[in-house]
Amino acid sequence: MERIKILSLSLLALGLSLGCREKSSATPEPTNPGGASGGGAAPTATDVDAGDTGGRPDEEKVRKGERGSSCNSANDCEEDLSCIVTHDCPTGVACANKSCQPSNFDLTGTGKACHVKDCSSKADCCGDKPIQAPEKCANRESICNRPTLTGCTTNLSCVTSATCGAGKCEGTCSYSTGTTNKCLTASDCPANTCNLTTTPHTCTLSGADCSINACSTLTNSCLSPRCNCTNPEYAPTNPICSDPDCVDVCGFTCKDERCVVDASCNSDIQCAATTPFCSAGKCSECRTSEDCKDEECMSGHCGPACKADTQCALFEACQAGACVYVGCRSDRECVLQARAANAPTTQDPRLAKCNIEKNLGTCVFPCEIDAQCAATEVCLSGVCKYIGCETNSECTTIAGLHNLPAPTPDRPWTTTAVCEAEDTAAP
Repeated sequence: MERIKILSLSLLALGLSLGCREKSSATPEPTNPGGASGGGAAPTATDVDAGDTGGRPDEEKVRKGERGSSCNSANDCEEDLSCIVTHDCPTGVACANKSCQPSNFDLTGTGKACHVKDCSSKADCCGDKPIQAPEKCANRESICNRPTLTGCTTNLSCVTSATCGAGKCEGTCSYSTGTTNKCLTASDCPANTCNLTTTPHTCTLSGADCSINACSTLTNSCLSPRCNCTNPEYAPTNPICSDPDCVDVCGFTCKDERCVVDASCNSDIQCAATTPFCSAGKCSECRTSEDCKDEECMSGHCGPACKADTQCALFEACQAGACVYVGCRSDRECVLQARAANAPTTQDPRLAKCNIEKNLGTCVFPCEIDAQCAATEVCLSGVCKYIGCETNSECTTIAGLHNLPAPTPDRPWTTTAVCEAEDTAAP
């Protein structure tokens, strides 16, 4: 029996000394001459001082582990240290090593976040360039750059012009005089009548003698109606196309305090085929419900953007026909999202919780000590939260805004980063 006890204690000591090991075959780490694992790590709570008499301890003294020494629980560590499981083992290797590490750090959350911005108005994005072109340039895009009408399909067979969008449904009259006559129905084509001003009198289309045959016997029909997408304003040689007042105009605008390409419009001709209508300075799918086939025009598009939450992005809900960000609604959503996103190994995805504040849900991880959180987080009120910023200088570094190129006439703004309360910072 005594031999069995000694063997059991030996196996326990060997197990405590193991670090990362292969799941299929465990290989113990080398030990130092003193028998402690981890390359000189301090003794664990199981170590005791032995007396000089008969190898038996005169007085047992529990030694708390120092930082980096192996441990089984936080009780094995010195004050202000906690037993942390490491997660840096290679693929195919199981991690069994535990060591004493700081439980909490001298850091507190600031409740602030870095907010990157370029501008407060369109003028900040334009420099010395004019903010908008003069009135004479209003139709320049149509005149100089658009040979065909936006939203029109060339050579599409049609019955009415509604099929052609911005274009016209036109055919060719079977009998034309001088220039080619365009038509939609036979009634649009000129009739073959008797010209009484000629001698002898002749039919206007056929040229036959009206005194012999009646002109009405010839029918002028409308042949092959198709969509005509030719832009009647297109004239690339127009002087407006080379007018410098219309060329060197600012092409940026300020949106959410960032300078972005100005996608606004002032006429339909500036819009793409999928959003052919310029309404309130924005290209839209429709202007009225007549522009839609079987749906109503809602906020510039035909029909609702969504009818169910499944048509929206992650953590969005379908409200009044539009996708609205609402964040998480349940802990299960956060668990599934964390697993799908390959969350950091510092936390098990199954620990994720949904924290709802001001009707917006945020996925968080519960914690007891800072060491359980990510490198840029601390444990506040039992939840891992972003440590935040304190100064604008910190944000400049976080946003990587050092060594930016100097402003140019084409990019006149300067990007900055400020540390603001999270409620005021842009999303």
